[in-house]
Amino acid sequence: MRGEQTAPVPRPFEREQDLADALRAHDQEAWKQLFEEHYQRVYRYAYVRTGNTADADDIAANVFVEAVKGIGNFQYRGAPIASWLFRIAHNETVDALKRRARTASASLDHPEAAAAVDARDEIASSDHWRDVGHALGKLKPEHREVLTLRLVEGHSVQQVAEMLGKSEGAVKVMQMRALQALRGKLDG
Repeated sequence: MRGEQTAPVPRPFEREQDLADALRAHDQEAWKQLFEEHYQRVYRYAYVRTGNTADADDIAANVFVEAVKGIGNFQYRGAPIASWLFRIAHNETVDALKRRARTASASLDHPEAAAAVDARDEIASSDHWRDVGHALGKLKPEHREVLTLRLVEGHSVQQVAEMLGKSEGAVKVMQMRALQALRGKLDG
């Protein structure tokens, strides 16, 4: 048995259109496939944007809840379904960051709660990701987002342009500027 490679598990829905149709029909296997293929990527996106596991857990869960709620309005137009999910993730992340900003003073009143979350985050992240996450946190939000989508999540320029509602040229310029800024933060 040692040394043998197992065959990849076949995807029940190979074509995006078939997956989209099955999702709209609330097919359990389609939702399972969507979750298994994208949950960790959505979680990592949320973690990099928020910097802590509690928010990332909540955001990742909310993305799939919102996807189930909104699937009736989803129209497949050739773009990857992941683009739709990451638009939801973007919105959920923005909302979470706004809530965090509104409740920042409340967390100062409970330092033991903040310390517990910080300890959990410290254990969950490696030094590398913590350094990158810290540097990303110092970037402008639009720079942080384009780098997260392109480099952490591995989306194409076209996919990021669709997710952000920008042209591919604008995404390339944003990415170049974001990388220059990130390099400066990591070197500094």
